[in-house]
Amino acid sequence: MNVTYRRMGLDEDVLPQAIIWRPINYFSTYVRKEEDHFDEFLVSTYQLGNELTFDLRHYRGYPRFTVSLYFPAYLGIERLGAKIQRAISALNVPPKGVAWKRGEDFEYGQLDRPNEDRLREPEARILALKIAARKKDRIATTEHIKDEIERTFPFSDRDLTIAKRNEPLWRQIVGNVISHQSSPTSIFSKGFAERTNDGLKVTDNGVDYLNSIGFHVD
Repeated sequence: MNVTYRRMGLDEDVLPQAIIWRPINYFSTYVRKEEDHFDEFLVSTYQLGNELTFDLRHYRGYPRFTVSLYFPAYLGIERLGAKIQRAISALNVPPKGVAWKRGEDFEYGQLDRPNEDRLREPEARILALKIAARKKDRIATTEHIKDEIERTFPFSDRDLTIAKRNEPLWRQIVGNVISHQSSPTSIFSKGFAERTNDGLKVTDNGVDYLNSIGFHVD
């Protein structure tokens, strides 16, 4: 089921349902600044089919590379776990990228990120598309993509391990996104991007795909 970006936020009281180990701009090109009776926060709002509207929020003082999933408080607990999982899946969050979900034990200030949550090629492909889609003519060089990922992605110790090419593993993974263009799972084989001399260009099909996971591209 596709998730779409909404320009209007939630008016109802909300409750946190999950915490994700990714920054808010990982999910959205449009991030608003709002304020409630707790504090200021950054937020993007989404619609999942006709059944669910939810927020991704980051409050001041929360861990830097996290975002929290909020549902309207009136939803209650009926099939809540399934709704949380549908929202997480629709946003294409890797399983290890979820720090906490409603129903799990949680102690404030004790949020430990597993080292298994690292940048892998399937996620790097989507990040490359998101970064290029923000550029003029939707074209980005490989180096620009790497630079942007370095500024925004929360690397684990494993990501920073020096790989065979004498560079951090994450940089090798991003390079593979471009060099593995003939793979049946590549963004090029799927028609989401076209190869350029030094990077990629996002196609209209790629834009449609990004919009389907809530990353709104005009």
